[in-house]
Amino acid sequence: MVTGQWFYRPEEAEKKGGGSWPLNDTRELFYSFHRDEVPAESVMHKCVVHFVPIHKQIPNRKEHPGFIVQKVYDTVEQKLWKLTDKDYEDNKQHEIDLLVQKTLSRLGDLPDLEFDSTAAVFDQEEQLKAKRTLRKKNISPLDVTRNDEGSTRSDQSLKAETPGSCPSNTNEYYTILSKAKVLTGETHRDKWMTRLLQGVQYMCSCPDGLERERDIKSPRTANGSREKSSNSGKSFTWPDAAVPAITALEKASHDALCSDFQKYNQKLRQLEFNLKNNALLARRLLNGELEPSTILNMSPNELKEGLTAEETAKKEPDESERMQLFYYRESR
Repeated sequence: MVTGQWFYRPEEAEKKGGGSWPLNDTRELFYSFHRDEVPAESVMHKCVVHFVPIHKQIPNRKEHPGFIVQKVYDTVEQKLWKLTDKDYEDNKQHEIDLLVQKTLSRLGDLPDLEFDSTAAVFDQEEQLKAKRTLRKKNISPLDVTRNDEGSTRSDQSLKAETPGSCPSNTNEYYTILSKAKVLTGETHRDKWMTRLLQGVQYMCSCPDGLERERDIKSPRTANGSREKSSNSGKSFTWPDAAVPAITALEKASHDALCSDFQKYNQKLRQLEFNLKNNALLARRLLNGELEPSTILNMSPNELKEGLTAEETAKKEPDESERMQLFYYRESR
């Protein structure tokens, strides 16, 4: 297990009274004092987060790629506080100051923003109101430990499920699953199935006339998975080949992890990420080479390679074979 520091995507941070939070940048995340223990295997890769004071310009994404944090999310009051607010408890204020200092030391002194005077006055009034509220009730960190397991499943399902946005139930993928009559009726499970379905779409060929539309809608993955899929051999028909595979994978995950809502979400997020970014893994799921139960038990490195540990071992020559190959090369 490792201790994880939680950040919230704006679309997943609940707002008191409803509605959505305005964004300054598509890379924006909200910091929080929410920490939790998570399985080490759920960690996929590092990411960079820049802590930028609200009055500073956001760094250029090409020169300084990474997420942006300018606000702190109060998970209890469902409110936002700026990094520059100075009424946090001392230990929390020190924590934020250090994070901002690290960012500025890495990026240099960022230019100041020029605020409209009217907007600045309004902002100052809002900030004073917020500070008065904060003085009355200090933000306390949300301690999400094993003691919180007493909360009900229905309460948990209303919270943000993963650090990734969930598609709306009205989207095309939900419609496909509905027509196939594979929806479970459980909102969080059905959302994950729509995301898995979307994640493997690049491996499939659409009926004539829909290929161009799919290419526009389907996101291009970071390592070029869609390009790899064009040379993958067997062609899979969309959505007929994808639906049974992803529903079986989700069912296996739910059957194994339904008793731990958090681990279920972490596993599905891991599977979605790897299927979307690894054409070999996605192809082997769709053609039945890898059973859902096998994929479910693969380590992060195995998912990244698309091969089980046994398959990787078979591909690697043993010591005698390596020596023979070495002698052969030397003799030549």
